[in-house]
Amino acid sequence: MRLKSEFLRWVRISCLVSLAVVGLAGPFSRAAEARTGRIVLTVTGDEGMSADLRELAADFEKQQPLTGDALSVLQGAQAVASRLNTALRSRGYYDATLNATIDGRPIADSSALEALESRPDTDATNVNIVIDTGPRYRIGSVTIRPPGAQQSLPGIDRAEIGLAPGDPADAAAIIAAQNKLLDELRKQGHALAAIKDREVVVDHATREAEVTFVAEPGPLARMGPVRFSGTEKVDTVWLQRRVPYKEGDAYSPAKLEDLRGKLTSLGTFNAVRIKPATELDANGELPVDVELTDRLQRSIGFGASYETQLGFGIEGFWVHRNLFGQAESLRLSGEINHIGQGYAILDTGFAFRAAFRKPDWWLPGQDLRLEAAALREVVPAYTRKAATFYGGFDRTFSPRWQARVGFATEIADITRNGVTQSYRMLGLQGTVLYNRANSDLDPTRGYRLEFNVQPWIDTGPGGDMFTILRLTGRHYWDIAEPGRTVLATRASFGTEPAISIGGIPPDKLFYAGGGGSVRGFVYQTAGPLDAWGNPLGGASVVEANVELRQRIGKAFGAVAFVDAGSAYPDFLPNFSQLPPRVGAGLGIRYYTDFGPIRADVGVPLNRRPTDPPFGIYVSLGQAF
Repeated sequence: MRLKSEFLRWVRISCLVSLAVVGLAGPFSRAAEARTGRIVLTVTGDEGMSADLRELAADFEKQQPLTGDALSVLQGAQAVASRLNTALRSRGYYDATLNATIDGRPIADSSALEALESRPDTDATNVNIVIDTGPRYRIGSVTIRPPGAQQSLPGIDRAEIGLAPGDPADAAAIIAAQNKLLDELRKQGHALAAIKDREVVVDHATREAEVTFVAEPGPLARMGPVRFSGTEKVDTVWLQRRVPYKEGDAYSPAKLEDLRGKLTSLGTFNAVRIKPATELDANGELPVDVELTDRLQRSIGFGASYETQLGFGIEGFWVHRNLFGQAESLRLSGEINHIGQGYAILDTGFAFRAAFRKPDWWLPGQDLRLEAAALREVVPAYTRKAATFYGGFDRTFSPRWQARVGFATEIADITRNGVTQSYRMLGLQGTVLYNRANSDLDPTRGYRLEFNVQPWIDTGPGGDMFTILRLTGRHYWDIAEPGRTVLATRASFGTEPAISIGGIPPDKLFYAGGGGSVRGFVYQTAGPLDAWGNPLGGASVVEANVELRQRIGKAFGAVAFVDAGSAYPDFLPNFSQLPPRVGAGLGIRYYTDFGPIRADVGVPLNRRPTDPPFGIYVSLGQAF
């Protein structure tokens, strides 16, 4: 009997424990099965706003999924409805109506929570949001006045503000107009200008918004002294020569941006922070503090390229950015190319180069350049062994205009079709660049025009004289969202007036074809060929390129291109004698901080029997 009683007691204890475990497990199992909700959006009215609202709702669901317990789902629904309503008002739809319900109950009512809790946990809940955008309000008037006064502030170019009566009452446009107004005041010399208030009064009867900016211009300012700090490597006394204005000049924010450009272009600083003072000094001038962060003075780097017809190329360099304390740079580089294209290692090409630059030599904005190279160039048209030297100046006249002029000399042996000829060349090299592109590495808008002129004389037995003339234009059209879709075009024309075309060295002739010219054709072969299919070059050249560039995500991009061009035997192209070669293809881009890495596949559209069916090009930077 005692054993039986003890057994029954343990059975009762076990049952109680089991019930407790089941009771605890129930809530946890229900929590594991979180509720989910989805947004069902119906929009009538403005089609453009309808698309924006759908995109906004989709982004919300992606970033903050409606999941969790009933309260979490309801709070998520309320949050997305609030965000949609804010978007409508910010875009000027002040009469818009928004009805959000769950099972027919408004999400602001407690009954919506009860409806959610009554549903099975596994059921997905629809959050129905119905929006009628209504008409869009417009700007009725734009007033700009100083504090404590009702009269308008004089001297403001309203066209520069970008906001006028009749424009949509868009909050982003109003804020942008405020920033532009501040920029306009500073351009007029009011360095300490400030916007004290912004008033937007909406009239529902007229469906207009009256916008008032209360602006305090402050006194007219003049450019003050510049104080440099932070650098331990660059001579700050010398840096004063880089300041592009004098103390006492009229204040302009463009001059501060010019100062930033003068300093960053040296390549010796990781960061340039320009901090104007918060008040004028006793002379009515605005002092400027410039905080500099030094970059490593020495660095090394490597690069690689590939073209199906020219093979692999590898390059390495060493650079010193501040040789003597005034941002003098010395770059030593070496490269090996034409790898894997010949029958022996002797068929490879190489180059060793040294380049020295001295900024602000003799005059501010004028750089001294000295360059020397020893090279062996192996290309389809010839094999060239040469030693070259260049000395000259780069001159920056303005942010748009640049020029380069210098003296060059070359000693070369050039082999063509088994015949080697020696040349002793002297020449002048001049370049004028007009640049309105927004970037040097990856431009998305603007254009560039570049003109090159190079008169040469052969001091050897030939004694020939000729002049290389070439004009190249590039244009970049930003089609859609800034920087995402770009139509890039390039056109180039060159001619070489000479005593005798036959006296022009083969390396100084014009050629077309290859990764930077007409993709799909072998380098130098988009032009006249001899009986063995070797390029002859020409005394003139025409090239045209069209490329559509599309960014995909943050780091990738795709391109589609059509290239055309050819070299011609005479001083002027003769299209009836030799039609341009045309290539087309596709490419991908991987965007990095130092520029895009490109890989292109080009196909010749008017292929000759000697042309390969396609070409592959891999390198750093855009094609043009």
